[in-house]
Amino acid sequence: MTAPDQPQSAVPADRLPAEQIPVGAEVQLGSHTVTQEEVLAFGQDWDPQYFHVDEDAARDSDFGGLIASGIHTLAVYQRLSVTRVLTGYDIVAGRQLRAVRFLRPVRPGDTLTGTMRVERIDPPVNGRAMGVSSGQLVNQHGKQVLTLDVDFVIRSETSPARRSG
Repeated sequence: MTAPDQPQSAVPADRLPAEQIPVGAEVQLGSHTVTQEEVLAFGQDWDPQYFHVDEDAARDSDFGGLIASGIHTLAVYQRLSVTRVLTGYDIVAGRQLRAVRFLRPVRPGDTLTGTMRVERIDPPVNGRAMGVSSGQLVNQHGKQVLTLDVDFVIRSETSPARRSG
């Protein structure tokens, strides 16, 4: 529920519209260290395969120990990209994840560092534009653990929502 004096579609003025997004610039997303507690908790809640939730059974798996779910790894990327970049863009929604690749296991204690690059912003139509970004996470050894491409929708400078805010 919104306050009566604040339009529901109002957009904060400090969020960049499509026309102002720096295409081609690689942005550092910062880092996150994955803990054993979060691997177990995420696994229990969202991906309860034995190598995410049972240390003893995981030791006998192909991975030789507990690993984070791929979806957990993707969630780390999402959190880093939102807190470091996407909160500053006038994003409407994600549209599609493409070419998501889980390249190696993420283990408790791994520190993941991310980068993101906006590859393309299409010309706006009816106040919105389509964009494509690429991203990756690397572990503390500089080895890629995740790569992905994301299609997203972003408001343009001509969006009625931007003018009403």
